[in-house]
Amino acid sequence: MTKQVRMAPDGMRIVLPGTWTRIPLDEPQRTLDFVKRFVKRQAGTADRLARTRRETVQELVRSAREASQIGVHSYFMSLEILPGVPFPAALLFLDQDWPEDVRPLAAAGDLEAALEAAYAPLETATASFGPMGRRYETVTQQVGDEEMLTLRLEYFVPYPDGSRVLLARVNVPNIPAAEPFAVLFNEIVDSISFASEEPRQDS
Repeated sequence: MTKQVRMAPDGMRIVLPGTWTRIPLDEPQRTLDFVKRFVKRQAGTADRLARTRRETVQELVRSAREASQIGVHSYFMSLEILPGVPFPAALLFLDQDWPEDVRPLAAAGDLEAALEAAYAPLETATASFGPMGRRYETVTQQVGDEEMLTLRLEYFVPYPDGSRVLLARVNVPNIPAAEPFAVLFNEIVDSISFASEEPRQDS
């Protein structure tokens, strides 16, 4: 199951598979209240989980505060990729201005060259909305006898008018292999539609 969600007041949207929640960032108290309700709903109210709930709330509020401080406007957390299949992941979006020295390229419409000049090294590709860039890294840790990976991705998506760049940051912890999740997030980012485009239908 997928759901199209609004990312910004101007109508920008993205299609997300599975179950996600969005952490509000506009007011610190609203963030705290939301996180407390969310953690209580997910973890339950048993006394033995009180410390876990408290630490989880503190961690999420700290992460939301840090995100807000760097200009993140949309903060999504994944809960399930399919019903009953847990899928912890974070997807954050913020806008960035082009560096001064590449603005002539962006203004001329050469967005791929502007991406390569501004954010190299990165991979470039053509998405549904035009060119985009991607960087990624994996971090390995030992969990018992098993090696688990954390996948971190950054996507650089120029606005269609070339005015600025939408930066998407992804963090997917404790996965057995990186490639399937990288492909999944490529598709998620490819689903972005801007306010100037025709809205896509929910599926």
